[in-house]
Amino acid sequence: MNPDLMSQLRDIHAAAPVPWWPPAPGWWVLALLLLVLLGWLGRRLLARFRVYQRRKQMLGWVEHLNANIDPRRDPQAYLSTLNRIFKLVAMRAFPNQQCAALNGQDWVNFLIENMGKSPSAESLGVLATGPYDPAPTFDPQLMSELTRNWIRQHG
Repeated sequence: MNPDLMSQLRDIHAAAPVPWWPPAPGWWVLALLLLVLLGWLGRRLLARFRVYQRRKQMLGWVEHLNANIDPRRDPQAYLSTLNRIFKLVAMRAFPNQQCAALNGQDWVNFLIENMGKSPSAESLGVLATGPYDPAPTFDPQLMSELTRNWIRQHG
């Protein structure tokens, strides 16, 4: 062996450590997907929170009605206000249907049809004539509960 050539050789050295920045393209894609997923999840949670807040407010209307209007002393005002709550919820839940123009038995049929499987939904018939009847007969507790169910389903 030639001693000259041996002097030209260098010692073995380790490779430089892999830097943590910039990350590989796969990490960028993963970060982008995670960001999109978090944005979508945030929007869904915000939408659910808004629905919860809206339903809570609407249920508060029923509580306010029960606290301020006595159905035995002023049944027409009570039924009229309940009808207004039903109408507001329906216009929000069914924007493409012309439920705002419905009245009388057509309105009651619309409510019963969209109420779901409630056996006491037939009691809503008082909303068609009750606000105009001098002495309507109805169960205020049942009407309040039907209104709460309507809000929970469609509010």
